[in-house]
Amino acid sequence: MKKYKLLVMLILLVAGLWLVKLALSPTQIIAVHRSGYAARIILKNPPLTRRTKLLWWKHNRKLLEEKYNLPRVNARGEYYVSIWDYADGYKEEEDEDRLCFEDKAPPKNCIDKNWVMTVEQSLSSKRVIYSIGEDTFETLPDGKIVKQHFTFTLR
Repeated sequence: MKKYKLLVMLILLVAGLWLVKLALSPTQIIAVHRSGYAARIILKNPPLTRRTKLLWWKHNRKLLEEKYNLPRVNARGEYYVSIWDYADGYKEEEDEDRLCFEDKAPPKNCIDKNWVMTVEQSLSSKRVIYSIGEDTFETLPDGKIVKQHFTFTLR
């Protein structure tokens, strides 16, 4: 019984230390890849939760505008920014399903598809939409970010 308790405590300690390391690792912008009005931001140590992902965007919006000219809005007032985890770095495409960038020279111009979030503004809504996992959030006219709740009727 003592060995079992010791093993559980050791697992909890290692898991706790790992979570603290993740929480204290700063998020870094590795690169920005563009294609028309769409952009892909590559992050090292991306935020982990929905809340921290939204906060990261909010706190870094000015930096992205000044340093990377993002988001790049098209003539219709739309933009699209997807954010990806750098994870193990740039790799060759090989036979894997990887996200590859035309503006980076091969052979190491791809990353594993570890999607973090998407930020976009559409012509129809004029609101900023955030997609994170299965959830979608939007910015209201007063600046408040709320989760969208879709309702529909089947006929």
